[in-house]
Amino acid sequence: MTILVSACGSSIGLEVARSLKMAGRSERVIGSEVSWWGKQLGERFCDEVFLLPRGDQPGYVDALVQLLRDQQVKLLLVNTDPELEAIEPVRDELQVPASCPAAAPLRLCLDKQQLHEKLANEDLVARTFPVSDGTQLQDALEKVGRPGWLRCSTGPRGRGSILIESADEGAAWIDYWRRRGGEEDQWLLHQYLPGRNYNWTSLWWQGELVVSAAGERLAYFLSQVAVSGITGNVSHARTVVDDCLNETASRAVRAMDEAPHGVYSVDLREASKGVPLVTEINARQAFRPLLYTHGGVNFSALLADLALHDKQPDLPAMNAQVAGMEIIRGMDFEPLVRGPA
Repeated sequence: MTILVSACGSSIGLEVARSLKMAGRSERVIGSEVSWWGKQLGERFCDEVFLLPRGDQPGYVDALVQLLRDQQVKLLLVNTDPELEAIEPVRDELQVPASCPAAAPLRLCLDKQQLHEKLANEDLVARTFPVSDGTQLQDALEKVGRPGWLRCSTGPRGRGSILIESADEGAAWIDYWRRRGGEEDQWLLHQYLPGRNYNWTSLWWQGELVVSAAGERLAYFLSQVAVSGITGNVSHARTVVDDCLNETASRAVRAMDEAPHGVYSVDLREASKGVPLVTEINARQAFRPLLYTHGGVNFSALLADLALHDKQPDLPAMNAQVAGMEIIRGMDFEPLVRGPA
């Protein structure tokens, strides 16, 4: 049997492929990449790596489908948003089991405005309003309070995010962003959530929660030079056990998908009183898959067990991870992981 790990040399894809390698699985693991250096990185953990167009380039889906057919792939693990955006229109026609949800919930995951509208009546998300100019920003700030969190409605890694105190600040930022190539971007203003920054990754199968794990982001790469302090690329994180996270995140998944199936990675942030609210849901592994693997929850291997062998894990559906595991990532060294202090 063959498993395909997309973007196997990327930040997330590399940890997905590494996790499969750590599990010592018998399946053939191949990867896809877009560059020679990504290919070289992925070859450390894959049996073979194939070059494909980028997810946001013409021809990606056709090339992917051809690769799935030629290599007789039995499971596809998708690891970047551009690939998910390209796959979404044909998701339900794919002949190979994939890590991402079906097309309808996948669309919600890819569009933060649609997701927030879906969850708004569930008291699961921050107050959020679409904005495009100074007038709309002024109205939205009066509703969410100051400061407000402004960001693009699509894209990963905190794309376009900035903390604003006034409508003039926000309007200037949107104008600047549009002048540098973001003319098509849609914008959201959120209630600012000042508390801790969490992730809750989960694996669902035919509507049932199979296993989940939670972690906290403690630091980002290059946060000191990012306007918002958020770059999306975590340099320090730890696993946590928190029943409130479990409750909020699992409710959010069930609210946006009546029959969850696949990987759902929920990002949350605490409001002023410490209540976690959902900021986004990714239709792929996010946060740090390698940290969860070291913490006892290898989502990549568990998904392979289910999809290829119909094997359920011997783990609880919630709080399956060891709490207090830490990961440190640097630009010039391999990730460092240690157990609870």
